[in-house]
Amino acid sequence: MKANPGGTVTGGAIIGREVEIADIWRKLETRSIVLSAERRVGKTSILRKISEQPRDGWKAFLVLVESARHPIDCVEAVYTEAERQEVPSRKAVWLSKIKAAYDKAAQVQAGGWRLPQLSSGWKSLLRLLIDDIAEHSPAPVLIMIDEFPLMVANIADDHGALAMEFLDTLREIRQKYEGTGNIRFLFSGSIGLHLILQHLKAAHGYKGSPTNDMALKVLGGMSRHDTELMCQSYLDEEGIERKNPEAFADQMFASTDGLPLYIQYVCDQFQAHAAKSVEPDQIVGIVRQMLDSRELEWFRNAAQRIDTYYARLGASERAFAILALLSRESGFVSEELVIHYLLSQMPVERKAVTDTLELLLDDNYLVRDTSGGERTYRFRYVLMRDWWRINRA
Repeated sequence: MKANPGGTVTGGAIIGREVEIADIWRKLETRSIVLSAERRVGKTSILRKISEQPRDGWKAFLVLVESARHPIDCVEAVYTEAERQEVPSRKAVWLSKIKAAYDKAAQVQAGGWRLPQLSSGWKSLLRLLIDDIAEHSPAPVLIMIDEFPLMVANIADDHGALAMEFLDTLREIRQKYEGTGNIRFLFSGSIGLHLILQHLKAAHGYKGSPTNDMALKVLGGMSRHDTELMCQSYLDEEGIERKNPEAFADQMFASTDGLPLYIQYVCDQFQAHAAKSVEPDQIVGIVRQMLDSRELEWFRNAAQRIDTYYARLGASERAFAILALLSRESGFVSEELVIHYLLSQMPVERKAVTDTLELLLDDNYLVRDTSGGERTYRFRYVLMRDWWRINRA
């Protein structure tokens, strides 16, 4: 199989992640889910796999809303996916309620959704749409909304407090069906929803907790087993011999944190150079070159997110200082040391430092360990730590 780092992966090209998908379905048995992950960790590929191969007895809709800037855009995206799947119904015409409401408001057949009379009625249209799906689908439906936090941020940027109304309406709709099990939602995004909610609270006085009844699933790198599967697909099947396959997979797993994008990048380099055989030490050299490369923009997304979203909360300077400190340390660093370091660098209160640490923790930059009796932190991924030390610290 040809490696395709950064490209869209579908069907049989989506390798592994069976354990993570099984855990998602287990959580969905009782409630909806927020799926959180760094950009380029592979969450959208997992959602595609769930959509293409849902659990028996389920339908799964994958709804892409990265460009949505108004609630009606979300209504349109869900409608389009539901219409594409056209679930057979024994009760009535599929999506009959929403189609009738559209025709009545727009005076035309369903097509464009940005008409003023539709945009103003987005709330009732969204309720009708989910009612339609729940009533007419013969199977439970999972509605996966990818890049959900970015959509909410876009709505807030363009329409201010409308974003809060949208969140509260979605919560109301979810809770209506949570007990029945007919509808489940999965909200996914590479921007932490907590950042958007904090901005809404600071800028608009938002007091809601729109997802506090949802399960949280944090997606990390692939397992050692799945890393081996990727090596088999991108190297063995391409006729590239791995010297000492076990040690090779161990090194690949350690050097890439099991992140599929970077596994593909390493394998792509071997394929591009028409390698006949490869050894574990070569992985280290490729990863080092990748960290130095100005052509790769994948790592910069994390820094740009701080420039954009943390700056709105007045936390960007603190976040950059914390990450600079931790990028120079290979192990965990105590919270006290972090606080004292920031106190030496800028005028700051202790609570502001701990609040920023919480943001970085929730946003998957960091992991925390308390087993030694104190709070300690390090980068979640060695790759990100090394990139940050080279390019930002």
